[in-house]
Amino acid sequence: MRWIATLSLSLLLALPARAANVQARLIRASNESGKSDTSLSDLQVKLKEKFGYKFYQQLGAQQQPLKTGTKLQLDLGQNFQVFVTPKSSDKHEQSLELEWYYGKTLLVRSVVKIVENGHLLVKGPEVGNDWIVLAVSVRN
Repeated sequence: MRWIATLSLSLLLALPARAANVQARLIRASNESGKSDTSLSDLQVKLKEKFGYKFYQQLGAQQQPLKTGTKLQLDLGQNFQVFVTPKSSDKHEQSLELEWYYGKTLLVRSVVKIVENGHLLVKGPEVGNDWIVLAVSVRN
């Protein structure tokens, strides 16, 4: 009976741990005529609810696996970069230090908590009549 328990435990330890991934997306919010980007269908309702714009277009995106104690650099294009450093995690929530830059200009620096499969939406700089939005999510 003991060997069954030992075998079960060794099989569980041999299974690869699923690493969480962080994804950052750069989004342009606009009320000017245009099409909404289908790649943002999972965020469309939340974006409209939070910011009130009619149209949203994804300008760039990058995803990387989270590594404890490692500062990740996500290049979103258009001279925007996000740096993410995992601070702590539990089963359903990830604490991250987040830094958002435009070139060498720091736009946002904060420690945030994001629930698993949840999104953090941050309103960034104004561009004409439009706004730049950062969407950060953590997925397992």
